[in-house]
Amino acid sequence: MELEMFSFIESVVEEYDLHQATYAYAENAIRTYFESICAVPGSSVVSVHTRIKTRESLREKLLRNKFYLHFDHPRDALMYLSDLVGITIECQFIRNEAEIYNSLFHHFKIDGSGFSKALEDPNILLNMHMPQPQTQRNGFTIYRIDGYYMFNSERINFELQIKSLVHRFWSEIEHEVVYKNPDFVVYDRFMKNMLGAVRDNLDVVDRQLEIMYNEISNESRHAAIGMNQESFKMMLASSINELVNKKMKESVGFRTDFKKCSSILSQYIYIRDFLNTERGRERMLDYLEHLNYLSDSDIDFSSEVTLERPYTSDDPFCRVLGDHMTMMMNQDFEWHVFFVMLFAIQTGSNIEDFSDFVSVIRKLIIRNGWYLERFIHYDEDQADQARYFFLGVLAGALVRAGTIEIIYEEKMLDVMNAFKFFIERIEHAYPDYESLFKAEPALEVQLVHEVLRIFSRN
Repeated sequence: MELEMFSFIESVVEEYDLHQATYAYAENAIRTYFESICAVPGSSVVSVHTRIKTRESLREKLLRNKFYLHFDHPRDALMYLSDLVGITIECQFIRNEAEIYNSLFHHFKIDGSGFSKALEDPNILLNMHMPQPQTQRNGFTIYRIDGYYMFNSERINFELQIKSLVHRFWSEIEHEVVYKNPDFVVYDRFMKNMLGAVRDNLDVVDRQLEIMYNEISNESRHAAIGMNQESFKMMLASSINELVNKKMKESVGFRTDFKKCSSILSQYIYIRDFLNTERGRERMLDYLEHLNYLSDSDIDFSSEVTLERPYTSDDPFCRVLGDHMTMMMNQDFEWHVFFVMLFAIQTGSNIEDFSDFVSVIRKLIIRNGWYLERFIHYDEDQADQARYFFLGVLAGALVRAGTIEIIYEEKMLDVMNAFKFFIERIEHAYPDYESLFKAEPALEVQLVHEVLRIFSRN
């Protein structure tokens, strides 16, 4: 015969299952509200996480806290559960936890009734009278606030926690290593001391990371003060990256790592519009105004990008690489995001901007003056054929790499150096075109291998 306590627990779980849709609605409303009040310029908030307590976790808590002794009806037990919905505001550093907590007072109407209503959503209430930070059973402190959401006169309790990156990391360690391993009870005092040392070390790491973050921020500000073309390139890359993060969140609901693509876009713009111009400062202002305009415009990452006409080029490198990019711009999401941004930032036709970009990539990898001097000991037609052949092989190798990393600055530098060394070596090894022509299949394999090896490195 089953113990009465387990019958009660199962009845609570059954009641819980009946209200899953309500809990999901409340979770979404709570998350949406706190995301909105955290989305301010310069905010230290990294992310907002929510969860609904799982059935397994619910059973465990009912049993551990002996709810079966205190409640007769399953509904009463669920009403008493303080963290049916959980929300965590994750911030950069430990000191930001207090800052975020204090900022909540600007969004909740504080009165003497205990719970305070959110100014923008009266269905969300927090107990802002609770002393903070709270002391946990493990002796460490945490910003933890009880709250509830009103839905059709039904009260759904939630628990708000504010955690820095290192404190969230610590929580995961403590939960997985300690609470899910009963063997550690045998070494309780030893483990507490060790875990306390780990926690202290994480606090030191937090401070070191904050110092590094402040130094990087200061360097960025100092670089922008002089505002020459080089510092503008750095600022432009940062602005593009910020714009992509914002617009991707609006368009497809998530973000991607675009920092290195932002760098190559800024490099491309610098080469195209600033390298040989006397109107650098005027062009800087034009770009800043255009980026501000794009920030308030719709950029759709879910729709195809198109060229007004097929891409063609007489240069074998540009033709092979351009055909590959044309094919990938709507097949590979990383390439798609890149070209959406390229065409948004540049104001010309898509095909013109695309042609210019492929041409700039060629210039970055193959210095034209240097390459035209290669194989000059052959006759003119033979030299052209040799140069033509290796341009196509190089582009084909980049295509075979199968990654957007082929346009990352550090990778292009590696490819440029590898190609330069390879060409100068075989130029001396094959004094006549006939011997080079016979060796072309083997040389193609060698060059492709050299290039692919660059993209296999960690």
